[in-house]
Amino acid sequence: MSYKKRAIAAVLSAALMLTALTGCGSTASADSGDDGKVKIQYWHINSETQGGATVQEFIDEFNASQDKIEVEGRFNNGYDELLKNLQADTAAGNAPSIVQVSWSNIEYFPANFSYISPEEVISNYFPEDETFLTDTFDESILNLARNSEGTLAGVPYSISNPVLFYNADLLREAGLSEDGPQNWDEFVSFAKTVKEKTGKYGAYLQEGDTWVLQAVLESGGASMLTRDGDTATATFNSEKGKAAMQSYADMVLTDESAVHLTNLDDGLKAFNDGEVAMCISSIAKATHIINSANFDVRSTTFPTFDGEDRAVPAGGCYLAITAQEEEEQKAAWEFIKFLCSDDNAAKWVAGTGYVPSTKGAENSQILKDYLEQNPLMQAAMDQRADAVQWTAWPGSALEAQQALIDMRDQILGGTKDVSTAMDECQAKVQGFIED
Repeated sequence: MSYKKRAIAAVLSAALMLTALTGCGSTASADSGDDGKVKIQYWHINSETQGGATVQEFIDEFNASQDKIEVEGRFNNGYDELLKNLQADTAAGNAPSIVQVSWSNIEYFPANFSYISPEEVISNYFPEDETFLTDTFDESILNLARNSEGTLAGVPYSISNPVLFYNADLLREAGLSEDGPQNWDEFVSFAKTVKEKTGKYGAYLQEGDTWVLQAVLESGGASMLTRDGDTATATFNSEKGKAAMQSYADMVLTDESAVHLTNLDDGLKAFNDGEVAMCISSIAKATHIINSANFDVRSTTFPTFDGEDRAVPAGGCYLAITAQEEEEQKAAWEFIKFLCSDDNAAKWVAGTGYVPSTKGAENSQILKDYLEQNPLMQAAMDQRADAVQWTAWPGSALEAQQALIDMRDQILGGTKDVSTAMDECQAKVQGFIED
């Protein structure tokens, strides 16, 4: 059985079980009520502490702005849960109209779920919006929502990227520039100096997943995955990939200037408590850091390697239209356009800490005011053009991700050398791709 068929079967099995448990409690996604309005559901993963209030504000404003469409929001506890619920409700005939899909599922979602691309919606129903996508999004941002076959699965929406947060007080104590390191060599040097001068750790790089690991490897000149037609090959153990990983490992094992903590919360706490001078993590953590840190906290862009372009994988999501009926698809598109207006794109930044996906957000006074009040955001804004796709592994994706996590732990834990660990990991990942 092919991976795609096995994946579909596994998810469908889980979905049917969920459907059986929920029974008649499922809510229909869209219909025309007695008031004649087209009713649609918007599924999201934004909790009250991460944009949920802004989601509801948008829904209320849109519903009040016209009398033809009524949007209902539904919270899902994470992207994986959303896809499981989507499979279940679709099987029960209750597909929502719009869903948030993680960038990391850009291969899995189009292959396993029913949706209509924004290009098809425009072609079918909104010829006046022919240039909407290119007018609204930079090509690099729009391409984040394309799979390996070039299919645009949705509209870019939430974007985060990894930035370098730093304790300017601790850098000054170590005799270093309060402007922070400007490249990877300085990052390594700064971390070593902090350790020597203060006894505290110089750096922590986000662990728990492979997001920052990919930023290190690809900014170092490696490529996580190479495609040639229908053939996908894991390629992260190149000489440049090994060199970047070795530099990271030396910080942990040789210089002892970086700390290896597998739990992100532990790493953030160490930084917020003043025990670590620099922390590479998501810009979406900025608000938490500001509220927790009792020092002069600043941010700068992800450090570049000599002779290489910065490559920061995008976190966040795109909006996919899963509506099955024509009127619902039209209504979904109208709501998406509403969300992508200049002011609403800016409000989304202010309400979540994500960077704007649209070009026009920067025209909004709302964003200008927010950036003035929140200077930590500027680093993420400055590197939007450096965004790359968070690697979406074909085949057994979860196993591939875990293999990379295990590889990092082996290297940073000192149980395997860089070359051996990366060679073995790449062979495993290639097997998962072909599984």
